[in-house]
Amino acid sequence: MLYRKARQHLGGAFALAVMLGLVAAAPAQAQDGWTTPLAEKLGVTLLEDFDSSGPDAWDPNEHPLVFITTEGPGYGGLLSGVSRPGVAIIDGDTQEVVASMVVDTQALGWGSVFEPHGLGVSPDGQWIYLPSGDGRAKGRLLVINARTLKLDKVLGLMGRPHHAKAFTDANGKPLSYAYGWGQPLFVMDPADDNRVVGGIDYNEMGIEGYLYFASPAGDEIIASGRFRQGVARNALHSNVMVRIDTATWEMIDYIPVDDSTPVWVSFSADNKFAYFTGGHSSQVFKYDVDAGEVVAHARAAVEGPYGGHLGWNDVELYTVGKGEGSHNRGKVLGLINTELMDTSTRPVDQFTTNCIRGDHATLHPDPDANEMWITCNSSFEVVVFDLDQKEVTARIAMPNGGSTHSGSFVAYDGWDGEVLSDQNGLQGSALALKRELLGMASPRPAPSEDH
Repeated sequence: MLYRKARQHLGGAFALAVMLGLVAAAPAQAQDGWTTPLAEKLGVTLLEDFDSSGPDAWDPNEHPLVFITTEGPGYGGLLSGVSRPGVAIIDGDTQEVVASMVVDTQALGWGSVFEPHGLGVSPDGQWIYLPSGDGRAKGRLLVINARTLKLDKVLGLMGRPHHAKAFTDANGKPLSYAYGWGQPLFVMDPADDNRVVGGIDYNEMGIEGYLYFASPAGDEIIASGRFRQGVARNALHSNVMVRIDTATWEMIDYIPVDDSTPVWVSFSADNKFAYFTGGHSSQVFKYDVDAGEVVAHARAAVEGPYGGHLGWNDVELYTVGKGEGSHNRGKVLGLINTELMDTSTRPVDQFTTNCIRGDHATLHPDPDANEMWITCNSSFEVVVFDLDQKEVTARIAMPNGGSTHSGSFVAYDGWDGEVLSDQNGLQGSALALKRELLGMASPRPAPSEDH
C-alpha cells in the first residue's frame, strides 16, 4: 500500500523534475549491433568500440590475487595533481603495485575529467569498468581489458557515473552493473560484449537511486533512494531504501528509514539481514529481509558514515567515517556489534586511520589475512586495517599519486579470473568459504542448466 500510494504522488513530482531539468530524460538513440532496447531506455550509448587485444600488461601467475582500484584528480578542494582517470593494480598478498594505466582523455576529445568515484570488475575478471566523463556534462563508463589494460569501449551515459560492481543473479548468471548521479541502474552481460540486459529507471522507482547493492542470493538489489533538490518529498516525507527484483527489474517495495541521507547496504552472508548506514543521523539500521522491516538501529561510532562493512564473523560491522553531509574530511573507522543492536546500543569502538576522506572499504578475501582495505581519496593511498589487531598495518601509495575510490579483489588462475570481494562484499568462492566457516547454508538456489 505504501508503495502504491507513494508511486502515485512521486510520479507527478518526477515528471515535473524532468521538465525542470533536475532529472535527465533518456535521449533517443539509433539502433546498432550493440544497443539493446534496455540500453535505449536507460540512456546508455556505445560511443567508441576499440580493439583491446595486445600484449599482456602484467602477469597473473606472479600475482594470482590482485586489488584493482582507481586513480584520479581528486575533488572537493583536495586535489591530487593527476589530471586523467586511471587504474592501479596492487598485489593482494605482497601489497606491491603491479601495474597502472591512465586513459588518454585528449584522444577521446575530453575537455576536462570527472573524478572516478568507484571501479568495478566483471565477475570473470576480464573487464574493468571505470566511471568517469568529460567534466560534469558528459558521463562516460570506460570498459578496459584487464589483461592488456587497453580501452575496449566508451559508453555514453545520460548522467554522471558513480560506481560499478559485479554480482551473480538468482539463476547463477554472472553480471555487472553501474549507475550514477542522474544515471539509472543498468546491468551488463560481460559474456555478451557487455550489452545492457537489465536495469530500472527513476520513473519506475519513483525516486532517484543513489547507491545500489545486490543481495548474496542475487534475487534483489537494494538502493539508497534520495530525492533530488527541488523534487517534493510527497507521500514518503523522508528518503527510503528501494528493493528491486533482479528477475523482472521491477520495484518490490520501499523501506522507510529515519535518515535524510541513506548511503550503504551490507548484507549478512545468509541474506537474513541488511545493514544501512545513515549519513545524516550517523546511525546504522538493521533490516530483517524476511520480515521486511527495520528491526534495530545503533549509533555508527563515526560522524557521517559512508561505507558499512561486515567482517568475516558477520558480528563486527565497520563504519567508514567520511563525514558525509558534514565536514567531509573523515579519517576514522567505527565498530559496532550487530548482535547487540537495539535502540540504546552503544558502538564498540573507534579507530583513527588518518585515511583522509576514506569513503568505503573492501574486505580482503583471505580470512587468515583478516584485513579491510580502505581507499583514501584525499590522502591518495590505500590503508590496510588489520581486523585482529585493530590497527593500520600498511599504507600503499598510489603509483601516480592519484585519488582512489573503491576496488575489487580478483583471483586469477592464468587469465581465468574470479571477483572475490568488491562493494557488494564477499562473492563467489570467498562468500562460500565464509558461509562454510559460519555454518550457514547458501541462500541462492542451484544454478539452472542455462548458466
